[in-house]
Amino acid sequence: MSEFFDYHCVSCAKPFCERIHIMNLALNHIESEFCLECLAQKEKQIPEAFYQWILDYIKMRPCFQKPWAAFDYVTCPRIVDKSCFCKVSG
Repeated sequence: MSEFFDYHCVSCAKPFCERIHIMNLALNHIESEFCLECLAQKEKQIPEAFYQWILDYIKMRPCFQKPWAAFDYVTCPRIVDKSCFCKVSG
């Protein structure tokens, strides 16, 4: 988990990591944040395709790219069940 925050989806209550938090910020979801699956559903994409799409955007924006790069995937609450892609992308 994050050192300071526990993130949970407002739609389904699943936990998510700081990289998914950054995705929410990039999409201007500030008051209500969503897990990867719910974000993908909102964008009418499958989670893998959505993740790659938003990752491309994040890598072009220094304000998002810097915290993204600093993230340590071992803190992801969903890394054990492999339901997050944060370990495979940098």
